[in-house]
Amino acid sequence: MRASGAVHPFPLYKGNEKEEIMRITSLVIVLVAAAAFAALGQEGTIEDIKHGAKKAGETVKDGLETVGEKAKETAEIVGEKTKEAWRDTKAYASSNRATYRKGARQKLNALSKEITDLKSRRSEATDPQTFDSQIDTLTQQQATAKEQLATMKKATNAKDYDDARKQFDKTMGEMEDGVAQARKQLRG
Repeated sequence: MRASGAVHPFPLYKGNEKEEIMRITSLVIVLVAAAAFAALGQEGTIEDIKHGAKKAGETVKDGLETVGEKAKETAEIVGEKTKEAWRDTKAYASSNRATYRKGARQKLNALSKEITDLKSRRSEATDPQTFDSQIDTLTQQQATAKEQLATMKKATNAKDYDDARKQFDKTMGEMEDGVAQARKQLRG
């Protein structure tokens, strides 16, 4: 029997004391039985867990490979689309010097922005040293393209202009390829 003023050890149970003892006993029996079943089935369960973990690891690996492939494909597509955009502009085909130079300047500015963006993403590079080398090359090509554009503007005869334009076009193509290569170096 319990003292009437004593605090009940199981305040959630509002039944009589025999019911409470039966509930506690049932709970203990269930826990002991669960532990016994777990001990008997433990070997199979561990193998199931190992198999599941191995399968999950393979799935994650496959997923990462797919993401890497998609990132490379995207970088290649971006590079190709950039080249196509330059080829598709009227400036590229224009024989008008001012129109060509305007389009060339716009394209050079767009590539300069891409190079700046790439510089800010250095921490994402898979090989930072190679990435830095690519960025240095792009920066040098950018400076060369600016000089070639200025040379084109100063050209007085058709031959000098055509030569400067060919050199500029070649540099722009190399820069586009370099930007595409640098983008491939980035993770995800």
